[in-house]
Formats: sequence, structure tokens, C-alpha cells
Amino acid sequence: MKAALSLAGLLLAFVAATCWAEAAAPATPAIPVPREEVQSDLSTREISIQSNFTGIEILIYGSVDFSQTKAPDQGVYDVIIVIRAPSQHLVARHKERVAGIWVNTPGRIFPNVPGFYAALSTRPIRAITSDEALKMLGIGLANVDFGRDTKDDPEEETYRSAVIRLKEKQKLFQEHDDGVAFIGRSLFRASVSLPVNVPIGRYTADVYLFRDGQLVSKNQSTLEVNKVGFEQMVYMLAFHHPFFYGVLAVLMAVLAGLAGWAVFRRD
Repeated sequence: MKAALSLAGLLLAFVAATCWAEAAAPATPAIPVPREEVQSDLSTREISIQSNFTGIEILIYGSVDFSQTKAPDQGVYDVIIVIRAPSQHLVARHKERVAGIWVNTPGRIFPNVPGFYAALSTRPIRAITSDEALKMLGIGLANVDFGRDTKDDPEEETYRSAVIRLKEKQKLFQEHDDGVAFIGRSLFRASVSLPVNVPIGRYTADVYLFRDGQLVSKNQSTLEVNKVGFEQMVYMLAFHHPFFYGVLAVLMAVLAGLAGWAVFRRD
């Protein structure tokens, strides 16, 4: 009997020691899952506008680091790309017929209108995230900030809509719901056309990565659009030295008139 009790005691002591060792052993820390991060770039970082410039198409490409997509056709992520030119001061006017003559009536001043704006996405923008998020980020033509509050004012909204419509006609405002395409699990690409009348300045290309309607990452690239050669000289004179530009234009017109008179005169 004593031998049996001793054996049972030893077994209990062994079990207790094992349990204590397991409790004292440090817990293995959980390995955190890396958060997705979007990387992007442009096919060119500088565009030079000369007399033979007819527009250009630029490529925006990128990838999703630490992508959780298991297969290319799963569609876990959405990408929205917004390309924006420097803002400009713009006056919108409405024409009315007065005494048989069409004249410009007093208009609205919009101090912060982008010279160029394009929004491209993997699917319809409003299906990707909430209207509140789109407005906060300034994504989509309906959410572009013109620097003037037009909310709850039908007349103001009419002028704003007219500006957007005219800019779209000039191809300076663009919105493409299927402009971004994924290539494989994490690579994506998009292209946008800059028209011949594109303004100069530093452009920004913001790439937004969404998952389940939430913004998880953002990346930005820049693009310089400049005039070069004779076009640059004319631009600098017209916008920075308008007086000298006007005097030069008058002199050139006078010289052209005198030259025409000398060539075609009859003695």
C-alpha cells in the first residue's frame, strides 16, 4: 500500500511540475500580418510642349505590396487614380440677349478650378466607397473643390455644372469608371490622355487603394508640364509681362502690314 501511495505521489508531482513549466513558458508572440501598401509611378515625369505638340498619353502603373489577393480574379482591392493640374482663377459668365445683341452678364468667380482633372477607377467610383469619403478626398467631378461653396444654391450649381461641362468638352475634365485594370494579383495600370490645350505646371497623380470600402493606402507622383523654345518665350511675355507682349504684338502687326504693302504695291 505504501509503495502504491508513493507511486501516485510521484505521478502527481510530475504532472504538477509539467503544468507549472507550461504556465511559466513565455507565450509565442503572434506574427502581425503586414498591411497592404500601394506603390505607383508614371511613364514620364516631364512633358515639353513645343509647336508640334498634339497631345500625349501617359501611363500610370503600380503594385500592391503585401497583397492579400489569392487569385487574380478575386477582386479584393479597388484603385482610384486622380490626376490634377495646378488650380486656376476662373470666371463663369452667362450670355443673354439684350436689345438683339448677345452680351455677357455678371457671372461667378471660382478661385480654385483645376486646369486639368482626371479620375480613373477599377469600377464606378460611387460603388467603391461612401459619398462622404469621396467628398472628403475630392474624388470625382461632383466633388472637385472650386474654392466656392455652391451647396443648396441652384443658381450657383448651374454655373458650376456649366464649368464642368465646358471643361469636359475641352477634354480637360475626365472621368473613367473602368480606367484602371489589375494585371495579376497585385499589378495594375491605367492611361490618361492629355489634350493639346493642356495647361502647364506641376501635376499630381494620387493613387488610392481601397478594400471593402475603406482607404488602406495612398501614393503620390508628380509630373512637370512646361513650354520650351519660342512657345515658352511667348507664354512668359503674355502672362508675366503683358505690356511688353502687347507692344511687341502691335509692332509685329505694323511690320507685317508694311511688308505686305511693299511687296504688293503698284508703282
